[in-house]
Amino acid sequence: MSEHLDDLIAAGLYDPSGADAPARLELFEFLLSLGMSIPELVRADEEQRLLTVAALRMLRPDRARCTFPEAAENAGVDVAFALRVWRAAGFPDPRPHARNYSDNDVGLLSLARTLQAVVGTELVVQLVRTMGEATARIAEAEVALLRANVEAPLVAKQRLVAVAMTYAAVVEEILPRVVEGIDTLHRRHLEMIARRYSDAGTVPSATNLAYLAVGFADLAGYTGLSQELDPAELGALLTTFESITGDLIAAAGAHVVKRIGDAVMFVTSAPGVACALALDLIDACAHARLPRLRIGLAFGQVIVRQGDFHGPTVNLAARLVNAAEPGVVLTDTSLADRLARIDYRYSFHAAGRYNLAGYTDPVDAYQLLRDVRR
Repeated sequence: MSEHLDDLIAAGLYDPSGADAPARLELFEFLLSLGMSIPELVRADEEQRLLTVAALRMLRPDRARCTFPEAAENAGVDVAFALRVWRAAGFPDPRPHARNYSDNDVGLLSLARTLQAVVGTELVVQLVRTMGEATARIAEAEVALLRANVEAPLVAKQRLVAVAMTYAAVVEEILPRVVEGIDTLHRRHLEMIARRYSDAGTVPSATNLAYLAVGFADLAGYTGLSQELDPAELGALLTTFESITGDLIAAAGAHVVKRIGDAVMFVTSAPGVACALALDLIDACAHARLPRLRIGLAFGQVIVRQGDFHGPTVNLAARLVNAAEPGVVLTDTSLADRLARIDYRYSFHAAGRYNLAGYTDPVDAYQLLRDVRR
């Protein structure tokens, strides 16, 4: 019997007659063995994070705490700039007197100061915003993965302490390796993107213009299908779609820009690669018995900014995918003209003139097909 039993009961944490009493008692014994206090457990219970509190304590082990103004001072920046950086990273305004900031936070603000001296305040804030959004997405994916595949099945079996111990082990043993993995991927992506610019012969400009083929692909009829499938079936469909599109786009040397539910945006500096990829995506999704894919392709100047792509070429590709019929790849005139005379693997058939949203005049479009004469 736990020596803390009476304290747990008095604090309202433990009801010996509760259906989950054995599981909760085992959990509390584990948390108390880590040196947690009864008040800490009460607070964690009120915030419904008993299963994660051990991991969260370990998540930021740097114990030296200071206030946010002190962190800014230690980093050599003023509080106003530090606050802009903090908000850009995706965090709420800090409480002025909360001693919740460590040397790692000081290091982030110091990095911002160093970059500020190179590119100026506004561009630093933009970069930190991109970094914050990217890492938030990684963290969101990690938490969702563990909640669905570790926590849910263990809680269903009333193995509460196993959940807490698993989360703690993930933070202690796996998180450092994830950080190393992110560093490896970051360096490789820097190398690959730098080569994309050099392969295309892109001349540096103040607006970072590049000539790229832009593609949008989405599953036709997805909205209606999402109403018919249960969550497990819908999740399996999206997993298959993401796997097929991600693998084919990467294997072709193209780049996934972003995903929005049933749609994916990709870019490549090689128009021929974009055409081959679009047709392969259509075939692969059909082979996997997914809803039929439709794709819009356009080629031209694109503004590359903060990890995203902007400009008329992007807008045109997005409008073409909306106009395309299921199983069809629609391209713009620029792409058709560029490849029709020099790449005989494809044929471009006039698909008509389309009234596209945002365009005053009808736009010519071409259906991309494989050249069956070869």
